[in-house]
Amino acid sequence: MDALIMAGGKGTRLNSDIEKPLLPILRRPMIDYIVEALLESNINNIYIAVSKNTPKTEEYIKCYKRYYINKNIYLIKTSGLNYIHDLNECIPYFSEPFMVLSCDIPTIKPKIINKIITQYHIIKSKKAHVESLCVVVKKDIYPSNPSIVMDGYIPLGINILSPKYGEQKEELYIIDEPILNVNTLEDKNLVEKILLE
Repeated sequence: MDALIMAGGKGTRLNSDIEKPLLPILRRPMIDYIVEALLESNINNIYIAVSKNTPKTEEYIKCYKRYYINKNIYLIKTSGLNYIHDLNECIPYFSEPFMVLSCDIPTIKPKIINKIITQYHIIKSKKAHVESLCVVVKKDIYPSNPSIVMDGYIPLGINILSPKYGEQKEELYIIDEPILNVNTLEDKNLVEKILLE
C-alpha cells in the first residue's frame, strides 16, 4: 500500500508564520515525524501533496537529503484550494487503495500504521463493499479540544481510500493510541510532552 501526506493547507488555525508541515516539534519539522513513521512501516511509496500555500515545505522536501535520496518519496503539486479538492487532484496517482495522512500527526508510529493497514484488509475480507477506512478515537480519551467530532468520535486525519472520486462506503476503525492533531500552539506543546514521555 502507498501513502499520501496532505501538506498543502493554509494552517490558519495554527496562527503561526511557519508553514504547518515545517512547524518545529522538539526542534524538528513536524512532517519529518510522519515521513519517518511511514518509512519504517509496511508502506511502499510515499507521496507528499504540497501547494502554493506551502512553498517552503516543497523546497524542504526537494532539498533535505533524507527525502531526495529516497526513491520512494514523490511530490505532488496541488492547487491548494482546500483539502477535498487537493485530495481529488492526487487520486490519479493511485491505482489501488492508499493511506491518506494529514501532516499534523507527529505522534504516529510505524506499528499503528501497520495495524491500520492490517485492519483494513481484515474488514475488506469480511465486507467486500467497504471502500474506505476512517481512523478515529473516542472523544473522551482525546487529550485536547478537537476541531471535529462525529457521533462521539474524533477523526485523526488518517484514512484509507479507494482511488475513485465521490462518496465511498466507509468503515470506522477506533484506536486508543495517543495520536493528536496539531492545530494550535497549545496542541504543539501537548504533543511535545507526549513525545518526551
